[in-house]
Amino acid sequence: MKIATSLAAVVALVQSTSAHYIFQQLSVGSTKYPVFQYIRQNSNYNSPVTDLDSNDLRCNVGASGTNTQTVGVKAGDSITFTLDTAVYHQGPISVYMSKASSSASSYDGSGGWFKIKDWGPTFSGSTSTWPMYLSYTFNLPTCIANGEYLLRIQSLGIHNPWPAGIPQFYISCAQISVSGGGSTVPSNQVKIPGAFKETDPGYTANIYSNFNSYTIPGPAVFSCNGAGGGDGGGSGPTTTLQTSTRASSTQVPPVSTQPSGQCASLWGQCGGSTWTGPKCCATGTCKALNDFYSQCTT
Repeated sequence: MKIATSLAAVVALVQSTSAHYIFQQLSVGSTKYPVFQYIRQNSNYNSPVTDLDSNDLRCNVGASGTNTQTVGVKAGDSITFTLDTAVYHQGPISVYMSKASSSASSYDGSGGWFKIKDWGPTFSGSTSTWPMYLSYTFNLPTCIANGEYLLRIQSLGIHNPWPAGIPQFYISCAQISVSGGGSTVPSNQVKIPGAFKETDPGYTANIYSNFNSYTIPGPAVFSCNGAGGGDGGGSGPTTTLQTSTRASSTQVPPVSTQPSGQCASLWGQCGGSTWTGPKCCATGTCKALNDFYSQCTT
């Protein structure tokens, strides 16, 4: 019985890992730091947050600053977030900052958040390409005030179109102490939760039908010159997913696989016209969200 239980746990872990991911490592310039040294470690492994009203949307489930160090950076520095595996789900990537009133380690993220970077899809004719990378690199604004901040990155998986499916937030927060900055206080700050709504076009978008434009959820990207900012590039090995559309403009996902012969874990894929992996759920019920994707849900 103990052996069977252990095997089941291993299978669930493998399946979860193949479909989910976590931002776990921070780099400042060319210096790459150990896993979770400066990033708050969550307690739900690599699972997403789906509740738009939850405080877990700030830095993920169970992620606190108690055992997390704060890294010194300079305004304008190049920052990289690296995942345990490349982003697996279609959707935008965004980076936010929130200034702590004192130390980042004791800050709960209840203050204002401003966005400093977005990565979204590109469109060319009947093809859309998502920036599904292993790592994401960007620069901190040069004009922000000195002090300690939470630096938050999120991947919003919209592969399960709303309302039949529930978009998934994959989130991590780093703790940084900024020096060499200016005195600008970014405007258009938002609260989290509260920044994302079920009516947001970027939340409700159906990437499988007539998908030829996209608006990334959240506020406009802050820029020191006031012009805002747009998409940035990822760095390191990339796994950009390119999908084509049929004559009906329906996006066709690539064939994806998970270990066969086992049941998928909660939130894992359990069906679809190109799916060759498990067709049952170890937890929850297998629900068809469209012709190409079925997911284990509660």
